[in-house]
Amino acid sequence: MKTIAAYGLTTMLLVALTTWAFAQSNNPMRSLAAQQMQREQQMQRDAMKRVMNSFWSGEGSNLMAIGLLHQDDFREGIGLSEEQGKKMQDAISNMGTTMQNDPNIKPLQEEMTKFVTEQGNPFAEDVSEETREKFFEIQGRIQAKMQEVMMDTMTNMVNDNLTPNQMKKVKEFQISTMSETPVISPNMFEALDLSDDQKKQLDGIKKDMEPEFEKFVDKMIDGQMKFQEKLQDALDGKLEGVTDPEERTRIHKETLEKVLRENPEFQRANNELMESGRALADRLKIEMFDVLDDAQWERMLDLIDNPPEYVKKAIARIRKEMGTEDSSSGGWQPGPGSWQPGDAIPEAYRQERNTRGNFPRLAN
Repeated sequence: MKTIAAYGLTTMLLVALTTWAFAQSNNPMRSLAAQQMQREQQMQRDAMKRVMNSFWSGEGSNLMAIGLLHQDDFREGIGLSEEQGKKMQDAISNMGTTMQNDPNIKPLQEEMTKFVTEQGNPFAEDVSEETREKFFEIQGRIQAKMQEVMMDTMTNMVNDNLTPNQMKKVKEFQISTMSETPVISPNMFEALDLSDDQKKQLDGIKKDMEPEFEKFVDKMIDGQMKFQEKLQDALDGKLEGVTDPEERTRIHKETLEKVLRENPEFQRANNELMESGRALADRLKIEMFDVLDDAQWERMLDLIDNPPEYVKKAIARIRKEMGTEDSSSGGWQPGPGSWQPGDAIPEAYRQERNTRGNFPRLAN
């Protein structure tokens, strides 16, 4: 099943940090009970939704930068110094300690410790439903606060370490790679030096389309969670004792392909979802393109049709991960139309823009 590669990097980062951080808390009751598993799945879902929504709200550029830090060509492309990279990597490595010592999280952990000490194992057979629900309620507050602190910490980490020009390059990267995902970040257009009036127009467009975006995100996460649950069931026991990374990758890949063969409804549902995401993204982009003046439009076209070399490499990696690289030519194909499910710029709009003047359109 194809994932949203560019955004999957940050989604996996946040989910991994969330899971790891919770394991470091003072809560000793990591039970495998069905109720607990359901709660943890909901926590993972909330974390994924928080990340996806961050791209809509504007924090996505920060998470994008963090998600690509491990790529040498990306660091070189945005001009990240060794000192900057080390500071950001250290901040990520110390995330667990940061959360443990956060003044908003520590009291919740202490509340959990006190509750478990006084009430005992919340999963014991003789425990009342009220006690168990209280445990889940405290657990939920801890997890929500951890997610909030992580998002704030990562956002501040980028803002404190990247220069304005480097942040502009990150947003230009998002523009150049917008064809690689059905979800785009409206704030990336700030790289085109928008006026205050243009920013207000874009904010209005975001507000009008936000309900549709939220519905799409919910459907996307539902599909991913259902598939992951099926995949985990199929992997049960297969990776136990397997330490070789290549062997683990092989087992995971073969199992994934087997699950898809045996459950074609997942691929059909994913294709339908990607198609709806493409339609939503195209509508959003066209609305936003109409706000751009001719100079900004030409600048955006150049970023899409003639991206820097490090962006080409990133696109090639994304397409390899997605299984959408052009096998006939053996190389990267620039411009729109080279990858499905959609183009960076719908071709019909590109032609219309080239034949119709009077841009930007006046706000209603």
